[in-house]
Amino acid sequence: MSVVLEVNHLSKKYGSRAAVDDVSFSLSSGEVVGFLGPNGAGKTTTMRMIAGLINPTGGEVKLLGQPVPGKNLKHMGAMIEEPSFYPYLSGRDNLRYAAKLHGNISEKRIEETLELTGMKARGSDRVAKYSQGMRQRLGLARALLSSPQLLMLDEPANGLDPEGIAELREVIKGFGDQGITVFVSSHILPEVEKFAPRVLIINKGKLLRDGGSHDLRPSANTDGANSRYFLETTDAQKALEVLRREPYIQNLELSQAGLHLHLPKAAAYRLAPLLVQGGVMFTQLSRTESAGQSSDLESLYLEVIGDQGNAGGVK
Repeated sequence: MSVVLEVNHLSKKYGSRAAVDDVSFSLSSGEVVGFLGPNGAGKTTTMRMIAGLINPTGGEVKLLGQPVPGKNLKHMGAMIEEPSFYPYLSGRDNLRYAAKLHGNISEKRIEETLELTGMKARGSDRVAKYSQGMRQRLGLARALLSSPQLLMLDEPANGLDPEGIAELREVIKGFGDQGITVFVSSHILPEVEKFAPRVLIINKGKLLRDGGSHDLRPSANTDGANSRYFLETTDAQKALEVLRREPYIQNLELSQAGLHLHLPKAAAYRLAPLLVQGGVMFTQLSRTESAGQSSDLESLYLEVIGDQGNAGGVK
C-alpha cells in the first residue's frame, strides 16, 4: 500500500503550552484509522494542521508526498468540528456552491454524495430546517465532493441516532474498501472498534499508542474489563445526564430504583467525584455482573490514558 499521509514531528504551541507535542505517524491507502483521546487532547488541533487550516510550530505534514499546505490538498476531504452552511439555501445548493469553489465537480457527483449520505430526499429543503444529524450528513457529503484520497472526519456521529451511526459505520468501511484513506476522531469507542482496524491514542498533545485496535487490547479478566453496576442516587435522571458524557461509561439504563451501567472496574472510583461535581449525591454503588469483553477498546483507552485526565483548553 502506498503512503497517503505523513505526519513528521508535528507540534503546535500556544504560548508556553504544547497543544500537540512531537506527533509522528503515517497513513496508507485504504486504511481506516481511529483517532482517540479525551477532550483537549490535541485531536482537532492535529487535524486542523493536517488540513492546512493552521500552521504548525514545528514539524511537517505531507499529503501524497507533497508538503501541506500545497496543491495536493485538493485530494483531501475534511469535516472538522461542526460543519457550517448557508441556512437559507437548500442542502443541494450548499453543495453546488462548495462545488464551484472546488472546480470541475459535476452535478452528477453532487447527487452521488447526497445519495451516499442518505440526504437525497431532503436535498431540496433549506438547511435551516435540518436537524444536527442531517447537518452532519450534509457535511460528510461536502467532504466527499472532490472524490478525495484522504477523508478526515472529526466526530462524524454527532447528532446521529443509533440507526444513523450504524449506517455511517458501514459507509466508512466502504470508503476503505474503495481505497480511500479515512482518519476518524470519535468518542464512541465501541463504534470505532467496529470500523477501524488501527487506532491512534493521544493525550495532552502526545501520541501515546499506535496499533491495531484488537492487537492492543488488554488481556482478559483484568481490572480493565467492563463490569455491570447498579447506582442508587438522589436524582437518577440527573446522574444519567452527568455520566453519559463520559466515553468509558456505557449502556446506561434508567429504572425506577436507580441507574444501571457498564464501566471498567478500575474506573469505578471516578463516579463519586463526577456525580458530586454535577450536583448529584449517590447512596450506593454495587457491582452486579461482568459485562464481558465487548468494550475492550474502551479498556485499552482507559489503560493508556490512565489518570492523566483531560488536557483542557485545546481540542
